[in-house]
Amino acid sequence: MIRSLYSGISGMAAHQTKLNVIGNNISNVNTYGFKASRVVFSDVLYQNLSTATGATATTGGINASQLGYGAKVGSIDMLNTISSGATTGRALDVYIAGEGYLTVQPEAGSNRYTRVGNLKFDAEGNLTDGGGSKVMGIPLDADGNPVLDANGTLAIADLQAINVPPAELEKYTGITIGKSGEITGIRAGDPEFTQATGISWLNSLTVPTTSNYTGSVQMAVGDMVHIDVDNEDAVAAVTIEPTADILGTLSLTKTGDVYTLADGLTDIAGTEITDYGTPTLSAAGILTFSKLPGLKIDTTKVTFEEGVALEFGDFSQDGYVSVVATVKNQGGVTEYLKTAEDWSFDGSETNVVLTSSLTGDTVTLEVGATAFQTVYDGGLPNTTIGKVETGSDKPVTLGYLALTKFANVDGLLQDGNGYFMESANSGEAIASKAGTNGTGGTESANLEMSNVDLSQEFTDMIIAQRGFQANSRIITVSDSILEELINLKR
Repeated sequence: MIRSLYSGISGMAAHQTKLNVIGNNISNVNTYGFKASRVVFSDVLYQNLSTATGATATTGGINASQLGYGAKVGSIDMLNTISSGATTGRALDVYIAGEGYLTVQPEAGSNRYTRVGNLKFDAEGNLTDGGGSKVMGIPLDADGNPVLDANGTLAIADLQAINVPPAELEKYTGITIGKSGEITGIRAGDPEFTQATGISWLNSLTVPTTSNYTGSVQMAVGDMVHIDVDNEDAVAAVTIEPTADILGTLSLTKTGDVYTLADGLTDIAGTEITDYGTPTLSAAGILTFSKLPGLKIDTTKVTFEEGVALEFGDFSQDGYVSVVATVKNQGGVTEYLKTAEDWSFDGSETNVVLTSSLTGDTVTLEVGATAFQTVYDGGLPNTTIGKVETGSDKPVTLGYLALTKFANVDGLLQDGNGYFMESANSGEAIASKAGTNGTGGTESANLEMSNVDLSQEFTDMIIAQRGFQANSRIITVSDSILEELINLKR
């Protein structure tokens, strides 16, 4: 059979592959981070019809005569040119302005590499890409600085998934990515205490950075008040401030819509309280009396029998000296922070720790021992000692993106979804901070555009089409010759 048939077939197959590659390029013209490919043809093999001979004294040299057997796809090369960034206006979109890849893990231990930086934090506080893969970053030290080897690089196995606990993440605003891959957020400054004038026994008050206390801080020292509950169903119904000036039995009667407290309550000095003031029932069912500050009764948590007194229990003192601070949290709820039951001041301490029974948060007083001894011995009524305010906003480092380089980026394997994989010919991945060791800087609010050149692709498409047509003509002509050969016998 005529060998040109097979040459034409091989040429058509090669040009069909070229058209397939062009079609994939054009379909991804608007795919962020996409790298176009090209097809390089090569000839196949040759039959030597005659060999070359060298020149002699009487004759000239003769070149070899070789018959080729068509074309094939020599290689499909990925074009790793860096495309420009497209502005998105979204702070967690990141563009790599130079070489390098983000390292992500679709599954634990399974590394992929991408230049598509559409990042986000998920509900668990993991930084992920658009496909949900965890973004790997450089570990941080206690000061928020990236931990790298002496040469500024890091092995891929030493990278860590970037995670911010959700409870912390919700406290940050303005999260963005800097040119060195640093992910930062703006957090309200630590709470700061401003001391009132005239409080000579107090040197300072330390509020934990995790607390959300705000506003005035009041202090009292003395034998505090609590309620001994007889009716267990009423435990959650009564709130008595530790510094309230109330003793006696709490007995409440409801008649119609009117609530009446039984007589017999006294102040701490033992003087009977003859006027409880005006009762007020809030929309939430909280009952208060205007002349009994510190007492609240949640009427929704107990059941009253019409006209029958409901006994709650007795107000009494603790029997030991406590230090109590009264603060409000940002939710508007009053918290009482108190010294431990077994605590007492021995005149030598300078730190007094108070703990909230509601949240477990603490504040620490630094006192002058001699001056505070007088306060401890003589007592202190509710006194405003200062106020807590939020400090100035400050940027906080949440993580560092790692950029990865390879000795031969053209040797990477494309894995779909904008991902690349390490291959035997790409070299090992080496991570570093953005903008170092030959990597590009990172630009927030941008994504890398596809590097597909439509004018080039359409030109190549025409060339591939004409090449395919020309090879098909080889088959047509070869067929005509075969037809003539067959028609020799009629």
